Amino acid sequence: MKPEIKELHKLTEEEFAGSLEMMRRSFRNYPKLIGTFPDWDDRQAAIEMVLRYYGAFDFKYGCAYSLDETISEVLMIMFSEEVDYSDERLSAAGCDSEAFRLAASRLSEENVKRWWDFFDELDRKEAELETIPEKYLYADFLCVAEEVQGQGRGSRIIQAACRYADEIGLPLMLFTNGEEDIRFYQKNGFRIIGVTTSEEFGLENTYVMYEPEKCARGTSDE
Repeated sequence: MKPEIKELHKLTEEEFAGSLEMMRRSFRNYPKLIGTFPDWDDRQAAIEMVLRYYGAFDFKYGCAYSLDETISEVLMIMFSEEVDYSDERLSAAGCDSEAFRLAASRLSEENVKRWWDFFDELDRKEAELETIPEKYLYADFLCVAEEVQGQGRGSRIIQAACRYADEIGLPLMLFTNGEEDIRFYQKNGFRIIGVTTSEEFGLENTYVMYEPEKCARGTSDE
C-alpha cells in the first residue's frame, strides 16, 4: 500500500526521473555529506548516488509528490512497514542501476567504501532509537527548486503531508541536519524525538515527528 495524498500532485515515473537534476542541485550543499565528502566533486557524486539509490527505493515503495505539475519541489512519503532495505527489495527497486554505478565510478574505491560505511552506520544508529513509533509515515528528500525558494512552498507541501497524517491517524517522521532545517520542521508542528551521532563521521541526525492529535491521545486506529 502506498500513501495517497489527494491534494498534492503525485509524480509519474517520468516526472520523477526528470526531477532528479533539480533535486541534485537542491542537495549539493547538504550538511549531511559536507564533512564526509569535503571535496566538491566527490560530494556531488555521493549526492547522485544517494538520489539514484535511496530515491529509487522510496519511489518504488512509496510516492513522490509536488504541489502541482510544475514540480518545483519534491517530497517522498512511504509507510514505515515499507522501510525494509533487504537485498531482494533493493534489487526490485533498481537501486543498483547503471546511473548509480556511473555516479559511483566518479569516486575512488576508498570513497565508495566510505559512502557505504556512512549509510550503514546511519541505519545502525537509527535502529538504536527507542522513541520511533512502531507505525508511522516516513518523509524523505524534501527539496525546493532554488529559483522558487523563500516562497513557502516547502511549508505548504509538508503541511499537506501533516494533514494526510491527521486523516489516517499516523505520526509523520523524518530526520534532518542543521539548526535551520530543525527550526523549519519545528515551525511546522514537528517535535524532536531523538538525536543520533556518528562515531566515525561525526554527524548528528535529528529525528523529528509530527503527531496527529488522536495519536497523542492514544486513540489512533490500528
